[in-house]
Amino acid sequence: MKAFVIACVVLCTLHSTYAAVIEQIHLALTQDMSERTVSFVTQMQLNQSTSVSFGTSPSTLSKTSPCSQRAFVDGGSAHRTIYLHECLMSPLSYDTRYYYQIGNANAQSAVLNFTTWKETDPEISMAVYGDFGLINSRSMQPLLKNLTGGTYDMVLHVGDLAYNLDTDDGTVGDQFMNMVQPIMQAVPYMTCAGNHETAYNFSHYTERFAAISQHSNTGNNWWFSFDVSYVHFVALTSEIYYNEYLYPKIMDQYKFLLQDLQSVNRTKTPFVVVYLHRPLYCSNVDDVPDCTTDAQKIRQGFNSSGVSFPGLDDVLTKYHANIVFTAHEHSYERTWPVYKGEVDPTQTDPNVMTNPQYPTHIVAGAAGCQEDLDYFAPVLHGKWSLYRAAAYGFGLFRIVNSTHLYWEQFIAEGVRGVDSMWYVQTKLPNEPRADIELSHAAHPECHAYCAAVCMHRENNAKLCAEECRCTNEHRDLTFHTVAKAAQVRVKRSLVHGH
Repeated sequence: MKAFVIACVVLCTLHSTYAAVIEQIHLALTQDMSERTVSFVTQMQLNQSTSVSFGTSPSTLSKTSPCSQRAFVDGGSAHRTIYLHECLMSPLSYDTRYYYQIGNANAQSAVLNFTTWKETDPEISMAVYGDFGLINSRSMQPLLKNLTGGTYDMVLHVGDLAYNLDTDDGTVGDQFMNMVQPIMQAVPYMTCAGNHETAYNFSHYTERFAAISQHSNTGNNWWFSFDVSYVHFVALTSEIYYNEYLYPKIMDQYKFLLQDLQSVNRTKTPFVVVYLHRPLYCSNVDDVPDCTTDAQKIRQGFNSSGVSFPGLDDVLTKYHANIVFTAHEHSYERTWPVYKGEVDPTQTDPNVMTNPQYPTHIVAGAAGCQEDLDYFAPVLHGKWSLYRAAAYGFGLFRIVNSTHLYWEQFIAEGVRGVDSMWYVQTKLPNEPRADIELSHAAHPECHAYCAAVCMHRENNAKLCAEECRCTNEHRDLTFHTVAKAAQVRVKRSLVHGH
């Protein structure tokens, strides 16, 4: 990997009584890998038009593209206004270091840089994390160190930014974006919305990352897809399942997902990776009902006011999604390939998945925020749960070639990896699974893990049977056959107390 030169933003003074500052600079991908968007913020309106100048020499920025400018008004009582700008750098040559500068004659950034990827057979690495805040941002320094060393080429931020983007009239969002700018100005920073983006109908997330929606294949940045090397990435929003006013959007996203998965060219992009904020599978028990009924809701679907809304487990498995990245839990967890709570019987090596039948789910929500870590308790964890760690850190996901992916979770307090996995796929999954029927109706099923956790806390079979969708016919069977409680493995020496 190429090392990146990290440049700081300089303050440029307008020829008047106040200063305009180019800040919060961040790159993103479009549908074309020979393009990059660059976005930035000013705290005041710029009277002159702005542009991005770029080229292959820091002293010769020979190409120029115009940038847009629009006002964004925070939804808080102060109605604070900032100005958002988006630009497009295109066309770019592959495997090339580019230098760029944004602004106008009165307000300019420093000359920054990034490197495009190879056009064919690119080996791409990316940092993957969620739940990363301005306060207690434990992963910030390790991420900067790895960026300087060329360890990763892009970022997937799997929801929950800043804590929160809207806090204190949006000033916390500004501070967070400036904190992370040394990363975002050097590599594409791709995102999805989390529950901490909920305020004012997710307006801070939607508008601050509008460059993604301006160039996505859906015209929005809530659900969309893009290709990187041998992987087809699908970004979804989990939050439409947990905000009743957004329930109508569930079917919009589901239809997109179905059509998108049906159209993937698995010869070109053999792997499908889906990322969204809330997990379909997780084992944390300190934030009930995250990993019980909440996870069940997005996994299996649900009914509301006579309307059935589909979950995601069926469609992701039917169309051979390989890996599902999530966050929300402030910890790390990796599953065996799993579907409907059942482990893929063809897999036996915990660190090498070879042509699995079901998706592997990875919870990467331990980047660090003011809410600290989420812990695992000595209570039943699903048989599908393979590795768990309550320690601050982030993941590195590497696209090695057309048959191999590599994953490693790192501890923020050191360089040691806490877990790793090779994902090997030598058989192309060209046809959808005929044994999985899709329906828009919800398919609620009694969930043994939910039942066990509920019984551990409540010791009330009737209450837990209702909460975990266990009907009278099989309630007794469920509650008497769940696995015995087991001590969850946690790297206690690396865990920070609350």
